[in-house]
Amino acid sequence: MVTKAVILAGGKGTRFLPYTKAYPKEMLAVVDKPALQLIVEEIVSAGITDIFVVLSPDKQAVVKHFEKDATLEQLLRSQGKVTEADSVKALSEMAHFTYGWQQSVTGTGMAVMLAEQWADGQPFVVLNGDDVIYNEGETVTHQIVRQFDKVGKSVVGVQEVGRDVIYKYASCKVVEGRDRLFLIDDIIEKPTSQDQIYSLLAPLGRYVVTNDIFDCIRNSPSRNGEVCLTDALRLQAQQHGIYAYDFMGKRYDFGDKLGYVMGVTEYALRDEHLGDRYRQYLKKLAESL
Repeated sequence: MVTKAVILAGGKGTRFLPYTKAYPKEMLAVVDKPALQLIVEEIVSAGITDIFVVLSPDKQAVVKHFEKDATLEQLLRSQGKVTEADSVKALSEMAHFTYGWQQSVTGTGMAVMLAEQWADGQPFVVLNGDDVIYNEGETVTHQIVRQFDKVGKSVVGVQEVGRDVIYKYASCKVVEGRDRLFLIDDIIEKPTSQDQIYSLLAPLGRYVVTNDIFDCIRNSPSRNGEVCLTDALRLQAQQHGIYAYDFMGKRYDFGDKLGYVMGVTEYALRDEHLGDRYRQYLKKLAESL
């Protein structure tokens, strides 16, 4: 059973400057929750109890968000704001949080390396901190963990993307598969030519990895001072095969301004208190466009 997850949230968020000069991009608001909380909720819903968050040193706001704040809770209760107090209390009780500090930009592979001792030989989920994925039913983390329980090898969460954008992602080489689950023996990070496009199945920020991923990271090439997790997964795939699972869910790239605005809009429309009023506002706004 997979009970651990690593969230990669050490990026600088330069596409959201000047906001990210002082605030982590993972703390961008989605109605009344930061984006990172949506990812944590997804993880917890899959039965995961221990979360390792990789941060850069300037992201103390993330730690503060999830740590207990008895003073704030007491203040809210004294004001009769019981619901708000309960929501604040719940944050620190969602999971057991551990933090790793990535001092410089050394890549997603080296970010995962920070969790080696914490992983303690167990398999774990890896999630990108700026990929929010919505699903009305089973969350993506739950989906890929369920597949891992079947196959016992690393599982990469993928979806099919357009040939015109595959170069921004990675491409998986499929050996065989059925029912959305594919055995793969190679992955090319950001293919640069047609012969490197094995398929249009692209990893989208959700993985379950076995503990030998750390040796694969150590043996992966460094590109401009960065070691990419995808290259380590490529070694795993070439050595003994891993799996790709075509997950169900809608992904929002919160590392991109348009992706963020689209995500916020759709989450607001789903909000039980805000949705109807916001929908009416959008309809009126659309009439003037």
